[in-house]
Amino acid sequence: MSENSDFILVSERGWRRGFINLLENELASWWKTRMWWVQCLIWGGMVGFMLGAVLFGTPDFKIEDGLMIYSIFAGMFPAVGVVIIMQGVMVGEKKDGTAAWVMSKPAARPAFILSKLVANSLGVLATMVVLPGLVAFVIFLFRTKAGLDPLSFLAGLGVIFLNQLFYLTLTLMLGAFFNVRGPVIGFALAFLFLQQYLIGLLPGLRYVLPWTLVVPLNNTMEAIVPQLLAGQPIFSYIPLLAIPGECILFVLFALWRFNREEF
Repeated sequence: MSENSDFILVSERGWRRGFINLLENELASWWKTRMWWVQCLIWGGMVGFMLGAVLFGTPDFKIEDGLMIYSIFAGMFPAVGVVIIMQGVMVGEKKDGTAAWVMSKPAARPAFILSKLVANSLGVLATMVVLPGLVAFVIFLFRTKAGLDPLSFLAGLGVIFLNQLFYLTLTLMLGAFFNVRGPVIGFALAFLFLQQYLIGLLPGLRYVLPWTLVVPLNNTMEAIVPQLLAGQPIFSYIPLLAIPGECILFVLFALWRFNREEF
């Protein structure tokens, strides 16, 4: 899309029709506005401040405490930001009539959904995962002198991104089903904070809910990210298979619902 008003002629066919055009427009909302640097400041600053306060403010700190603090603050709190950003991605365009206008052009409905998925995933990866991760890596390096194993740290960043992707796709799906922001942000945030109680009632849910990707249970190291960062065996590989499958299901449900939207 050029200046949000004219479509550039493209040769895509089928479900990809208009995808590149739409993707460029979605990427512009991240990288040609202040969105990217505001998100970098928020999450890089928060992770750096909290981690620095623990590692440099405690003379007899334990590295495990720093790993848990980083996992929680890099995994859970940005998830709230993901929900807030994504709550209006679908609903806003449906309410403003933008979605109906786009669908009146030669653009496929799957391309509309997938362009939002790809652009926002890249934005979240860069500003909420990679940059705060680099800040944390430098802090660990200065505080511990030896730092963390780079490959283990990259694996931990991958799991943190998987955690954010879960909430991104969940909120995208909710936006496809609802036409107002209230239920979208309400259901997503309720799930984010209530799943620990669900796991308490049904412990088996720890293997299929994203909570234990980043948050340890019962004040232990039993979460995948801190275990990876510490170079320990993870408690289970099942969440690393279940959560991506759930993300795919959310996207498929979003596609199914949006294909039935009347414009």
